[in-house]
Amino acid sequence: MAYIRERQAFGEPLSRKQALRHKVAEMATEIEAARHLVYHAAACYNAGDDCVTEVSMAKLFATEVANRVAYQSVQLHGGYGYMSEFPVERFFRDVRLWTIASGTSEIMKEIIAKRLL
Repeated sequence: MAYIRERQAFGEPLSRKQALRHKVAEMATEIEAARHLVYHAAACYNAGDDCVTEVSMAKLFATEVANRVAYQSVQLHGGYGYMSEFPVERFFRDVRLWTIASGTSEIMKEIIAKRLL
């Protein structure tokens, strides 16, 4: 957020560009939705419920959102998004593993589908 507020392009901060503000709004909405899905799965687990479906949904959605947000963050940073001086570069590199580790997105989809069907 600080980068978008501070970075100047075409005589004004990036935060003044409507398309970029909309992208930030979409990213924030997806992050909030993922957060609530994770909290719901955690509540099911804490209650002692059978929560395999909820946990699988939370992992699938949250990790996919993380990948989309990382990608868009690099886009918003432009060339700086690839420079190691910016934390977004490391996040973009590391986040890819999240959809692979502890069960790929495809495995999460199989678990969800099998339990629903």
